[in-house]
Amino acid sequence: MAKKSKSKNLINYIFFGAVLVGLVLVVVGMFVGQVVFKTYNILNDSYDAKNLMLFDEWGDKSFGAIKVEGISNVFSIVSFVITLVGLAVLAVDGILHCFLGKNMKIVRIIGAALTVVGAILILVSGLVMANQCYGDDSIKEAMKKVKMSFSAGAGVWLGFAGGLVGGICGGLPLLKAFK
Repeated sequence: MAKKSKSKNLINYIFFGAVLVGLVLVVVGMFVGQVVFKTYNILNDSYDAKNLMLFDEWGDKSFGAIKVEGISNVFSIVSFVITLVGLAVLAVDGILHCFLGKNMKIVRIIGAALTVVGAILILVSGLVMANQCYGDDSIKEAMKKVKMSFSAGAGVWLGFAGGLVGGICGGLPLLKAFK
């Protein structure tokens, strides 16, 4: 019986560690580029990339002849905050569960739900912002012809992955197999 208890305790430590890794990924994702503007450089036969950061002023950005107007990053900031709050709740629950032996299921459920929903919102907001940077479809087609593009940046993908990993691993101790 003692051997089972040690293995279950080890699993809880692993899940707690995954929540902390998810928290780090989301925080790093906040400070890495959210939208990437790529241009093809004919002279070097390579792509040049510029990042739009989460906390930059998104109102009126210019990239040479391309001007991005009226894009709001508020939805993305709120998505990151929701994910961070969920991960913080899961981290506190992990400390209580692993080190103090407290089992607060409702806190774990709320934290896991907030984190997974926040991670999905990060992905959606990043993809929407990248698409909104184009403006209308005629500009999008013209940019494709000259090999220019907007895409979701590494910050979106780090935030999504960190939130998803943290939320799932934070919620897995709720399953009967891990009790």
